[in-house]
Amino acid sequence: MSENSGPSAASAVAVSPNGVLVAAVNPDSDSITLVDATTLEVLAEVPVGDDPRTLAISPNSLMALVANHRSDTISLVDLRQFYEVAQYRTGAMPYGVVTDGERAFVTEFGLGKVSVIGLATGRIEIDIGVNPFPAGLALSADGQRLLVTHLFTADVTVIDLQTSTVRNVISTGRDTNLSQFIAISPDGSKAYIPQTRSNATNPALLFDTTVFPVVNVVDLAESRLMVRRRINPDTADEPVNMPFAVVLAPDSSILYLANAGSDDVSVIDLNTNRGLAHIAVGSNPRGVTITPDGSRVFVDNVLDGTLSVIDTDALAVTNTVTLTEIPLAEVLLQGKKIFNSAAEPVLTTDSWISCATCHFDGMMDGRTWQGFPDGPRNTPALFGVGETLPIHWSGDFNELEDVELTIRNIQFGTGLVSGEAHDSLGPPHAGMSPELDALAAYMDSIEALVSPYVDNHERVMSGEKQFNALGCQSCHTPPLFTDRHLHDVGTGDLRKEKNAHGRGTSFDTPSLRALWLTAPYFHDGSALTLEDVLNSGTAHNISAVLTSKEVEDLVAYLQSLP
Repeated sequence: MSENSGPSAASAVAVSPNGVLVAAVNPDSDSITLVDATTLEVLAEVPVGDDPRTLAISPNSLMALVANHRSDTISLVDLRQFYEVAQYRTGAMPYGVVTDGERAFVTEFGLGKVSVIGLATGRIEIDIGVNPFPAGLALSADGQRLLVTHLFTADVTVIDLQTSTVRNVISTGRDTNLSQFIAISPDGSKAYIPQTRSNATNPALLFDTTVFPVVNVVDLAESRLMVRRRINPDTADEPVNMPFAVVLAPDSSILYLANAGSDDVSVIDLNTNRGLAHIAVGSNPRGVTITPDGSRVFVDNVLDGTLSVIDTDALAVTNTVTLTEIPLAEVLLQGKKIFNSAAEPVLTTDSWISCATCHFDGMMDGRTWQGFPDGPRNTPALFGVGETLPIHWSGDFNELEDVELTIRNIQFGTGLVSGEAHDSLGPPHAGMSPELDALAAYMDSIEALVSPYVDNHERVMSGEKQFNALGCQSCHTPPLFTDRHLHDVGTGDLRKEKNAHGRGTSFDTPSLRALWLTAPYFHDGSALTLEDVLNSGTAHNISAVLTSKEVEDLVAYLQSLP
């Protein structure tokens, strides 16, 4: 390392090690904003790549690196002259980035790798394979160890940078999810991971038994979960939604937790694990950082385009800085805020659940929920959902505005529609509430991520031929890869599964777009892989008529969609 500035973490917002400026990502504006940490003057808004998720500042405070999730690049930004110096190619879907001043370390969400990029050359020096969907990233103060989280699981991967190998994998407990951030304590002894526990096996779901906010703590010397140090924000402070990022005071006595769904910050005394303050901030706070002297905390509210400034003596917001004008149409921005919010009683009870809790960034949660009245239900992704109505495995939502019933029955909000809601297959909910229409408009705008599995063209073309020869396109009809009808494909259990509309074991044909991302498969999540799909039920059980190469080619084609 060129300088020692303590451990660092990939974050939506960071203070330079010298304490001079604050840098924050603006995901919808494709930019970062630089702010004077003392005067709070906006110094510059610097364009970067598409959908910047996190950034890191070099130990010498001269350069920021930005992970551009949809550009497959990292940006290098000069912090003296306030401009983007270069964009370097990464692997698929970079999420977290940290740096030791000479190299950038990047989590490649799409293909399960951590890449090491030489900053002098802009070239990937090595790829380190890890478990699927790596997201959060932290670098130890000595520059010898990386900690990696995985979005849908409890795993924390520990990488030895001297050998560029995985040292071990630490579990933070069963059912933890949304693991997209990790921070190392200033003394290097512990790691803190904000997460959401999904109580998917509960057969009798209530709003406050479905998901739970948690900050797990790992002992780094012993590589173990510190169960007794776990922070449960709903009891330590008050109910919150989607704990997203943390920062510790310089003496490690206080933890500041940004809650992306409930739009607030929990301030926790780490000696007692009890709350000191609960501070309202802006919409969808996804990053939190602190000055080297511990006097100010900065919170990046990505759906307001603002930076909340918290005085750590007063434990109150003293300033709000405008970072960017978000370039979304007003109705889409309103809908996106509603989708990500658990801050209002109309959306949920006690700030407990948001749409994004199960569909973070329009994805799925990788869970099969057992507590639905019509049987187990594997959470689907929402990519292109407006094109593939009806929705739900039972096909019982024939318009996006029917999510009014989800808000009322699952999130336990009072609803966006005044008065009684309709049956989902009855009169339309569209037009009954401007807020509900805005939510539907945002859902209709959620785009599928481009598959990273597109390189082997010969295998993909061969798989496409198998797909058509087997007649798969009769139900999974391109370009939507669904016929939008219900079918009995031999995977249901009539004794256990029957919905309110009497549709029994027939299920809505899911679109095959983004299959690479959306395991497990089928309504009950019974197929963990695409190979399992081809050995299941009646309609899909075709592996016996294919050679092993033909199966591999068909899977390659399915993984390449869209």
